[in-house]
Amino acid sequence: MSLLAQLGRTGAKRLAPASARALSQSEQFRQFAAPAAAPPAQDDDVVLSTFRQSQQQYQQLMAGLQNINLPLTGDDAAIKKYAANVEALKKQIGIPDVEDVISAELDYKFACSGYDVRQFVSEALEGMKLGDSMAAAKAEVMAALDAAEKASGGDLNGNNEKGWQLLTSKLAEIEKKYGLADKGKVREEAIFDMYKQHINQLRTTVLDDMNKARTEDLSEITPNLSGLKPKLV
Repeated sequence: MSLLAQLGRTGAKRLAPASARALSQSEQFRQFAAPAAAPPAQDDDVVLSTFRQSQQQYQQLMAGLQNINLPLTGDDAAIKKYAANVEALKKQIGIPDVEDVISAELDYKFACSGYDVRQFVSEALEGMKLGDSMAAAKAEVMAALDAAEKASGGDLNGNNEKGWQLLTSKLAEIEKKYGLADKGKVREEAIFDMYKQHINQLRTTVLDDMNKARTEDLSEITPNLSGLKPKLV
């Protein structure tokens, strides 16, 4: 899912009827006001169960990564193959998909902004690496936000239904213009960029360490990344 689609989805949540939002809030208040229940049995402890599952998945991931070579040469084809293998491993283990992780992260950032749409969009576009297509659309996204607020006569918030409709319509046009409506393409770009950035950081660290070793009177060591077969452990 692209940021544009996620923005529309997040905005739709904020446009829920006031009665539904009030009902949800009252339910939360009721939970806080309710008397303390008896401690749950160990198997019923959701937090403990979730933590245990996460630990098991992490251990399985680390074990599986030992069988996948890390392409420190920085070759794009090798990185794509590595990314595909790791994503397949994560799916097999049951680790949340990168799309779900991004959606959850955006929901969290939107909440942290106090549901300030301008702040949320600006920070999300600044911080997210979603490939060349998304980078080219950034200016138009902010322009669409300006136009929606101007046409609706106010800031975008949960009560500005007209503004959200205008913005959602404009975002759909931008997605189509830049090919972002192709969610598969956007997803592939995002995953590749994520892995490439990670591998480049590791590559820099390895080269720095090897060059440092050479300066410590170990001149026989010559950096040769193509000969390394590192594994994440």
